[in-house]
Amino acid sequence: MNSAPRQIADELAPGVWPGADPMSLREAARRARALAESVERVTDVVVSATAAYSSPAAGGAAVEGEFGDAVVDGLAEVTGAGPQSLPHVAERLRAMAASLDTYADVVVETEQQLTTIALVADRDRHRAEVFAEVGDDSWRVSAASAGRLALTAAGDDYTQRSEEAGQSAGGTPPAATSGMMPFAPMGAMGGAGAMAAGLGAAVGAAASGADRDTAGGDLTWLRRRADALQSTVPPTIAGWFRTAVGVGVGARGRRVVVVGTNDPQPYQRAGLELADDEALTANGRAPELAIVEHMTSSGITPTAIAAATPMDSATVSALRAADVVAMAPGSQR
Repeated sequence: MNSAPRQIADELAPGVWPGADPMSLREAARRARALAESVERVTDVVVSATAAYSSPAAGGAAVEGEFGDAVVDGLAEVTGAGPQSLPHVAERLRAMAASLDTYADVVVETEQQLTTIALVADRDRHRAEVFAEVGDDSWRVSAASAGRLALTAAGDDYTQRSEEAGQSAGGTPPAATSGMMPFAPMGAMGGAGAMAAGLGAAVGAAASGADRDTAGGDLTWLRRRADALQSTVPPTIAGWFRTAVGVGVGARGRRVVVVGTNDPQPYQRAGLELADDEALTANGRAPELAIVEHMTSSGITPTAIAAATPMDSATVSALRAADVVAMAPGSQR
């Protein structure tokens, strides 16, 4: 893939370009199918061994008694149709392979779409430079805004389609980051775990305000900011899209504000309003945990995090274990 369109996309909307390698995905699909075939061959061997054990050839004694019956029953479960049986394992492997191929198709199509959008945005940007030379500088802002919005929309579509690719195999998608889709096609076999967390955008400068000079005032401001931020979420995604706001202290004692979302990538959705001194982070996990990971990885000590929507108990426990004040509806500081 040409690096120029990706560079343009990264400048306008960091994080929307897929990080997955289609060739690696297709190779993983091939290996999954090969493993499924191996499991099926093992199934055939076990079936044959079971038959030989329960009905030996001429001259051998038939297996009798409770132990023999238990062995035959156990082997039959291994080769039967149950959720723990070898045929079911082979079926899940084939489903995973199909999902990997589907995901690879989504990545390729998304890269093609983003390439087109990036090139059009670059053309508009050059056109804006021409207009700026003759005195109309407003086109620069318009061109950048239009390109950023189109790229972000394509990123949203990529996230949704990649989730559908994973769910098509019957799995429940776990968290994912760094351009990888929320993908768990193994279903009953256990699935893939959460991907490693990536760093978000650079941390912004310390926020100002008279009500943020004291610890109590800071928490009051933080709760209000969390409510205001969640209110900017578009109604079409408000049912599942969560945000949180955290404050921390940098190495030099400066106050840092970081906004987290439950997106798999730290990109700003249309309508979501951030202050100039707020950094944005996301890694597919709960926004509160994304904030903590971003801060700790950046040498910042998180002190308090607020959300306008309820936090689950595991998130609250993790924040308390990290000595971070957690504020959300229904939670106690």
